Amino acid sequence: MKQKLFGIFVTILFLFSIACFLPHTIHADPPDEKDPGETYARANVLQVLSAGIHNNSGGAITYNENLKVQFVEGREKGKIITVGYSNDARFGTKQIINKNDLVIIDSKPDPSGKMFYILYDPYRLNTLWWILGAFALLVLLIIGKKGIGALGGLGISILVILYYILPNILKGHDALTVCITGAIAILFVTTYVAHGISVKTTVALIGTALSLILAAILSYWAVQVMYLLGIGDPNSYALQLSTTYNVNPQGIFLGGIIIGTLGALNDITTTQAITIFTLAKENPTQHASHLYWKSMHIGREHIISMINTLVLAYAGTSLSIFLFFSFNPANLPWWLLLNDQATMEEIIRAIVGSAALILAVPITTLLASWISLKKIKFVWV
Repeated sequence: MKQKLFGIFVTILFLFSIACFLPHTIHADPPDEKDPGETYARANVLQVLSAGIHNNSGGAITYNENLKVQFVEGREKGKIITVGYSNDARFGTKQIINKNDLVIIDSKPDPSGKMFYILYDPYRLNTLWWILGAFALLVLLIIGKKGIGALGGLGISILVILYYILPNILKGHDALTVCITGAIAILFVTTYVAHGISVKTTVALIGTALSLILAAILSYWAVQVMYLLGIGDPNSYALQLSTTYNVNPQGIFLGGIIIGTLGALNDITTTQAITIFTLAKENPTQHASHLYWKSMHIGREHIISMINTLVLAYAGTSLSIFLFFSFNPANLPWWLLLNDQATMEEIIRAIVGSAALILAVPITTLLASWISLKKIKFVWV
């Protein structure tokens, strides 16, 4: 009971301290990025007037639909309009809009004042809520009561990213420092919320924090010696061109490595700490060095699988880049493609993340082996 109360107290205190640093007002977009006359609203599809493949001049083949829709919200609620959309036929037929679907309409006045309507996108959020609900139910069915802590930790992670990391980066603060601070905040709160407060959980948290700091140092060094600017990702590059915010793409790249590595690090350190404390409980008289090397044998196997998982995750998110280089329309030499900034950023991301995982195991194992046999306890245990 004392542990639970302390955990609630620490969580509330931490969230309160984070709130002190959060922006108290939401700043509007810069004037050059927002048209005051343009609005977005949901509309219901009343009727599909026409649909089919169309051969355009120049050989382009598109899939076109004309729809009768009715606004269900906004300043034009209840108004019925006709709107059309056109997609490349290779993709359009996979996104057919049907009667009773919800769509998003972009409304904007032309120079004469007449409203001009564009079908912006299908409305997907209603479906997303069902998917999220099913995911939460799956977590609770498989994990049980502890699934509540896992979902709570996930929610806190998202809140820290949305209300601390992103606003502070947009304010022009150093992205790497902000991401490290946010990552440690996520680590501190979510670890205790998901796994409960105990010595082994605290050991895992310390091991993860130290590994994150080492990952930050490694990533900063690698970026400098490799002359990486952080603009290999088209979204990062577009951010520099389309916004007036003072955002450092190199810092975003470094911060992304830290945030992306955090989940895998927390997994491996928590598992390793629990394993070591279990082994120590079975034979409390064994020497710390014996426990360390026995636990490292388990940790090495975990490292092998986690490195593969991390590299595959990075490769999966960058699959389109690798496919483009494999296609190689300009017929460039392989070494030139490998030297490209986008390719090199993904390689560095995977290497630094894997290095942090490797370092996390001996660090956590050393701490856990010593503390578990010394029977060191924290005041709240």
